[in-house]
Amino acid sequence: MKRLICYCALALIIASGCKKAPYLTYSDIARIQMADTITKSATFVFEPKTVLRDTVYIDVNTIGGITPFDRPVKFVQVPEFSVTYTRDPLTNKIIDSVVTELPFKAIPGTHYVGFDDKAVENIMVVKANEATAKIPVILLRDTSLANNSYRLHIQLVANDHFGLGEKIAKEKTIVFSDRLERFDSWRTDNYLSPAFSTFGKYSVGKHQFMIDVLRQNIDDAWYKAANSEGALRQYVIVLKQALTDFNNNADNIASGKAPIRETSSPTSPIISFP
Repeated sequence: MKRLICYCALALIIASGCKKAPYLTYSDIARIQMADTITKSATFVFEPKTVLRDTVYIDVNTIGGITPFDRPVKFVQVPEFSVTYTRDPLTNKIIDSVVTELPFKAIPGTHYVGFDDKAVENIMVVKANEATAKIPVILLRDTSLANNSYRLHIQLVANDHFGLGEKIAKEKTIVFSDRLERFDSWRTDNYLSPAFSTFGKYSVGKHQFMIDVLRQNIDDAWYKAANSEGALRQYVIVLKQALTDFNNNADNIASGKAPIRETSSPTSPIISFP
């Protein structure tokens, strides 16, 4: 009997020691995080030249309840880096690395309205009695956007109203220009992007060809509208035939315009549609 009691006591001690630590529930203070960290693109290229500003909205979610008053949200711009690794040719182990800041960093006051500008204080808020918000980022149409795509890497910052939520949900990049850019439905060259399934690999050459043939602004709004109307497959048929006709045209071949390539480089891959 004594032996049984000892076994039971030992089992209770082991069970007590094996209890799982409670999950972090963020019930201490109100916190905020981004709804997603996917790179967002924008372009002025389809807008009249008189349009000098555009607004991109960043979705944020809060944790810890709502309040009867507006709560300000704070962004800061932070640099982006790429890392190049050198590996041992025999072991494949990393033996060195080079960290380089990405070029074309957006400049506040030139490419976007700075987050400390008084003009945006009242609109960068989570509204009263709401737990989510679309925080505006105002882009400026500087002439430099016609030549390069600029990058605005933003990060949430804790303030008097919010702590930070998940570490992996506090940063996001906006890539924008005044020339053709990938749009949200075609943001990657894989099946995570629905337009890739429809049109294949993205390239500026293909994008421009689609605009020339269909005579429409090929952007995210166009894609979603065409998809909802069930017209995408028909558009692909039209584009494939137009591409064949253009590339087989003797004048286009003689002038060097055909075949159409992904970029202006003569060694760039030839575009195609699935």
